[in-house]
Amino acid sequence: MKQDMKQGISWFRKQWTDKKFRICLIIALTVSIGLAAEFFLFAYSIWKISRYMVLAAALFFIAWIDWQSRRIPNRILKMLLTVRGILLAAEWLTYPKLGLAVLLSALLGAAIGGGMFLIAHFISKGGVGMGDVKLFIVIGSYMGSGSIMTAVFLSVMSSAFYSIAMLLLKKIKLKEEIPFAPFIFVGTVLTMALGM
Repeated sequence: MKQDMKQGISWFRKQWTDKKFRICLIIALTVSIGLAAEFFLFAYSIWKISRYMVLAAALFFIAWIDWQSRRIPNRILKMLLTVRGILLAAEWLTYPKLGLAVLLSALLGAAIGGGMFLIAHFISKGGVGMGDVKLFIVIGSYMGSGSIMTAVFLSVMSSAFYSIAMLLLKKIKLKEEIPFAPFIFVGTVLTMALGM
């Protein structure tokens, strides 16, 4: 744990030297403040706000790593699942009558998100990476069964718009792979912002 913390701090310091990272981080922080204000305005429970903010923050870093190195670190996904378990337990203790419903929604969200992308992984013969599959399992556990489909749809649409624009501008080639996590970040944050 202590070693992970040191590695995380070292990684962050290295990224901080990149101007693009600093700009993206400032934008992400601004969006996060706006989201938090919206969540309080709509009187979300403290646990829902907490899980959405944790997920949004982690997705920013996952998106940055995927954009830079075309990988989604399992270590961050495991950490997110651990945090989700803790938040789920806290939510269940706070709202005992809703605990089972929240657990089932989280499990179903994980199954739907991960299941859809697992099918896409096999259909695309690896074009959709297992990192994306695992990431949608995690996102589904945070967003629940009621929101995961919207997050998937908006992620795919943002990726499609970007790809079409880049093809028209001749910045990428037709079969060129692009990292998907940045679009998952955009789609998930949009889902949160739209209250879906």
